[in-house]
Amino acid sequence: MRNREISRLILDMKKHGIEVFDEFGRYNYVNTQTILPTHTHSDMIEICYLAKGSQEYFVGNNTFRLYGGDIFIAFPNEIHGTGEVPEEKGLLYWMVLKRPEEEKDYLGLNYPDAIKLFSRLLQLPKRLFKGGGECERLLQKIIQIYFQNKDPLSKMELNNLLVSLLLHIIHAGEKSSGRAYSDRITKIIHYIDENLFEILDLEFLANKCNLSVSRFKHLFKEETGIPPSEYIIRKKIEKAHEMIEDSKFSIKDIAYDLGFSSPAYFSTVFKQYNGYSPTFYKKKNNTSK
Repeated sequence: MRNREISRLILDMKKHGIEVFDEFGRYNYVNTQTILPTHTHSDMIEICYLAKGSQEYFVGNNTFRLYGGDIFIAFPNEIHGTGEVPEEKGLLYWMVLKRPEEEKDYLGLNYPDAIKLFSRLLQLPKRLFKGGGECERLLQKIIQIYFQNKDPLSKMELNNLLVSLLLHIIHAGEKSSGRAYSDRITKIIHYIDENLFEILDLEFLANKCNLSVSRFKHLFKEETGIPPSEYIIRKKIEKAHEMIEDSKFSIKDIAYDLGFSSPAYFSTVFKQYNGYSPTFYKKKNNTSK
């Protein structure tokens, strides 16, 4: 077995004055390694891009198989790792992104824009999708700039590249073609996306696929990486962001329009997915205009 440490590259972005990452690294294993221990990241998002090879991860009770070109995301506070499966040979990049904090620099973005960027990552409808070669190109460029002689413009260039990388990940994850879905699941995803103001009952959705509820839930999770109920909530929260930014809707109206039982429950779910309340987001959005 090849020495694990000499196959891993850890970048300390603080060297360039960038403090938004808890970890940023790359491994290039030519042999299978030991397992990746079960762990979690409090209030942070872990993003992995597998450039070459294959790797299996678990999140909670779900298992996901990555292949070259795939992006995999572990959302805040989720228990994940490789379980009983070792880290396999291949080339993988990973980063652990912190939540924005007021008064702290975030890749050169102002606080409202940083919050929007982080929120869009939190709201991605899938945790496993194709990132394509553009991801690797950006990651290689980031590493190249990182190791260049320190230059007054290095931080600016790295910030721009890192924002471009995160935007690319967001766009790739939001595209329904990120990973090909079956016709049945594609039909249901379109139905959900177009009926977010309705009560979306899983039995009703399963019937539209001519499947039992249990089979529908299994198939939906297998293809998208998340259960249908979680997908629905994520899309409703995404729509809530749009409605709050419109400013003509009250929090109460948004809650009931999107089918939440009460404004209090809506606020609880919104904060669970974003780390801040809808009232806070509305206030910040109005301030930034």
